[in-house]
Amino acid sequence: LKTEKAEAGAITEIVKRMAIAFPAVRFVLSGSDRTTLEFPATGDDHLARMAQVLGKEFRDNAIALDAVREEISLTGFAGVPTFNRGNSAHQYAFVNGRPVQDKLILSAIRGAYAETIPSGRHPVAVLSITLDPALVDVNVHPAKSDVRFRDPGLVRGLIVGAIREALARDGSRAATTGVTRRPPCRRAAAARRGAGSRCRPGPT
Repeated sequence: LKTEKAEAGAITEIVKRMAIAFPAVRFVLSGSDRTTLEFPATGDDHLARMAQVLGKEFRDNAIALDAVREEISLTGFAGVPTFNRGNSAHQYAFVNGRPVQDKLILSAIRGAYAETIPSGRHPVAVLSITLDPALVDVNVHPAKSDVRFRDPGLVRGLIVGAIREALARDGSRAATTGVTRRPPCRRAAAARRGAGSRCRPGPT
């Protein structure tokens, strides 16, 4: 086991992932090492549960996803590019209702936002993938946190395409909170990068 703080944080993350997966269930986490964490049931309102876990501002900055490619469907919500964070802890993925931390899915999320979010920042997203159980192996990791898709290229293409299409449709609006701005360009810094460098303005 790791430190008590680290284990407590891991438990919290497990409860958060389960809470997102099952919005009709009420979750309460309490103990001597933490303040009580409670997620009231929201029925079929998945976005309301996501707002409980990710913060109320996520509801105002989320774009709905609903795409199908061959036998695989993708639903969920992706944050607008200006609604980003300093780490990837606010990215949640589910395969046939099972919470996973799959490298392929996380890589696809990064790829989808590669041209819209500054380096070092991370998008906020909740993705749910549904497919025939025969098309995915869930037994490749002892904790079942990773999966192996029969056609990983198809899954990656679906995720990247769906998010980029959503961003093109509705991703230009500024976040209502948590906006990240690049520092203004300074001539000295531009000079150090070379005379041919151009200063690119960040999101506004």
